Formats: sequence, structure tokens, C-alpha cells
Amino acid sequence: MAETLGPLEMQVLGLLDRTEASTVAEIQARLSKAGAEYAYTTVMTVLSRLHDKGMVRREKRKNRYHYRATARDSALKRGLLKRVQRALFSDRLAPIAALLDEDLSQAELLELRRHIDARLKGKGK
Repeated sequence: MAETLGPLEMQVLGLLDRTEASTVAEIQARLSKAGAEYAYTTVMTVLSRLHDKGMVRREKRKNRYHYRATARDSALKRGLLKRVQRALFSDRLAPIAALLDEDLSQAELLELRRHIDARLKGKGK
């Protein structure tokens, strides 16, 4: 499925969450904040295509759609990350260690710790 997704589709997927729905305008604003200026209709078309491919789900609230990622989207992201990891690193921990070599902010380090702590709690059960 990854071969059928274009760069903008992948970028939009990266901005969507499974728990919190976003409107076209909100996704357009996030793209703009990341330095990518796209017309509202372009973002709307991309989200519609992702919905048709089963990568996002949408629900209509009042007069606009709210989009969120699907489990299929999460599986795609994991698969892509695994392929990149295998291509770049022979050691599974190397990407995480590389993150620590970067100039991460205090907030980013705390977020990384939160993810690790949550993962450890899940493994202990």
C-alpha cells in the first residue's frame, strides 16, 4: 500500500491522530506551520483520497468533515519505519541512540521518557 501513497499523502497521514479528529483547515494550518503551503482544496482532495484508500476515517459534524487516522494507517507507519530502520541500521537501538545524540529539547526528552515508561509498564503485565 505504501507504493500507492504520494509524498503529500504521507505527510498528511503523519499529521493525523487516531484519537483526535482534525478538520481540513486544521491540517492545512499544520502543513503551513511545517513550511508547506497548500490550498484548502488540495488538502481536502488528499484527505478524501486517503479516506477512499481506507487510511483515514471521517465523520461529518455540522457542515464539515473531521478526519482521524485508522489502524491501517498505524500499521503502514510502523511498516515504513521498520523498512527505513532495516535499511539504515543493523542495530535496533541505533535509531534511538541517534536521537539522543541530537540537540533535543527538555520537552522532547521528557516526551521520549514518557513513551519509554508507558512501554515498560505495558511489558510488565
